[in-house]
Amino acid sequence: MMPLALPYFFESFRGLAILGFIFWIWMIYECATRERNSTEKILWLLLVVLAPVLGSLIYFLVRVVKIRG
Repeated sequence: MMPLALPYFFESFRGLAILGFIFWIWMIYECATRERNSTEKILWLLLVVLAPVLGSLIYFLVRVVKIRG
C-alpha cells in the first residue's frame, strides 16, 4: 500500500481530531471576542458549542471569512 503524500500527523485520526479541536476552540474564541451584539453572540456560541463540527464550519464561513474578506 502506498503511503499518502501527507505528513504523518495528518495521516492519523488522532492528528485530525487534534486539529479539529483546535479549530473548534479557535471559533469559540473568535465568536466570543468578535461578535458585538449579545443576542447574536449567544446564538452563535450555542451553535458552535452544541454542534462543534458543523457549527464551527458554518461560523467560519459565514462570519470569519465575511469579516476578513
